[in-house]
Amino acid sequence: MIELRPNQAEPIRKAIEFFEAKKPKPSLIVLPTAWGKSILTAFVAKNSRDKIIVLQPSKELLEQNYLKYCSLCGVFDVNAGIYSASFGRKEIAHITYATIGSIKNMGAEFKRLGFTKMLIDEAHLYPRNADSMLGRFLSESGITHVLGLTATPVKLQTNRDINGESFSKLVMLTSRSKKGNFFKDIIHVGQVQEMVEMGFWSPLKYETSAFDGSELVFNSSKSEYTEESVQRAYDANGGTQGIIDALNAHPDRKHILAFCPSVADAINLSEQYPDSAVIYGDMDKRERADIISRFREGKIRVIFNVRVLSTGFDYTGIDCIVLGISTASIALYYQIIGRATRIQQGKADALIVDLGGNVDRFGHVEDIVFEKGKQWRMFGSGGRLLSGIPIHDIGNYTRADTQAIDAKAEAPIEIMPFGKYKGERLTDIPTNYKQWMIRTFEWNSRNEKLRKSLVATM
Repeated sequence: MIELRPNQAEPIRKAIEFFEAKKPKPSLIVLPTAWGKSILTAFVAKNSRDKIIVLQPSKELLEQNYLKYCSLCGVFDVNAGIYSASFGRKEIAHITYATIGSIKNMGAEFKRLGFTKMLIDEAHLYPRNADSMLGRFLSESGITHVLGLTATPVKLQTNRDINGESFSKLVMLTSRSKKGNFFKDIIHVGQVQEMVEMGFWSPLKYETSAFDGSELVFNSSKSEYTEESVQRAYDANGGTQGIIDALNAHPDRKHILAFCPSVADAINLSEQYPDSAVIYGDMDKRERADIISRFREGKIRVIFNVRVLSTGFDYTGIDCIVLGISTASIALYYQIIGRATRIQQGKADALIVDLGGNVDRFGHVEDIVFEKGKQWRMFGSGGRLLSGIPIHDIGNYTRADTQAIDAKAEAPIEIMPFGKYKGERLTDIPTNYKQWMIRTFEWNSRNEKLRKSLVATM
């Protein structure tokens, strides 16, 4: 049995207590990249007196979690099985490691076998709506205890403003939304800064260049920049030569991931730069595996890629990230930087070279914190607010503004936002029209505030 780090014992204890509680609400534990979530899943599974499903979004993560359980328990296949078509195994055991695609139609069977507990790794990747694969499985299986693990407890949500224009924002998984909030609370947060202070995160150094973002344009939902505008911004800010100059300026960096806006750019760079290779989504899997293997062995210094290695690639030796792209997604930014945060003997730090204006936009990832005030929120460098506001407004609000934001959210609606009386005060709208709205409209969490405001004026 391994010796737990100082910051690992408490969340493991809370997770075990959660599964022993009689009727807990679906909840989350937030743990930063490199914390060791597979260790928590192993300890929880080992201590579960009841049958439990450990759910993960991919074959690779399933294998990692399963092997960690086996190594900690000392004996393979004791009380644990794998149910995953992509893994080629379909075993139901006291502890069943599974992917949702393989068990989505087996809710009734797991209920018959007495399963009542579920632990979900990378919980932010699963849809919250009741008609999703996970939603249907939970309904049919009668699972009573659901605990999710994630480093980023946020989801992208698209809304419309009073003028009918689309905008997007990151909402905490515990926040009410048009798709509901399956997870009701966060029972533990492991802050990134804890990892840094304890020496479990590689120190990060940031190097930024002057960036002209005038070419960047949001997509129709204002959730991310368009690919075309990211390409234009890349070309206008040095493009290929900018990345080459950044690589040449740091010959001491041995294992580098460089992110490019297009496959053509990545291939072009790999053809020009020595000791490099390219990885993209459609390439042969064997070729990709060979490149990654040679990268780990130090035979390749630089891998150029197009967001392919932003998640799930955890080689600890990465000591430099070159961001040649611009993104409006804090989740993508966090995941990319996270590739360099793992510690390794002989690795003093990791360098983040940002050529896309991302550091100025979001701040340093080690400054990210999750805090609970009137609701859970995500903050970044300088207290900038990162969740619950339109993505295009990130950088315009800070922790100090949240009190005013909450007050505005609680204040009743005074002006009719749409329809026949759009723009008029609710108090001036005929009562019979407001009564008709109350009777005929479909009211839900999205428009409940309007319903209450109408009632208050009648």
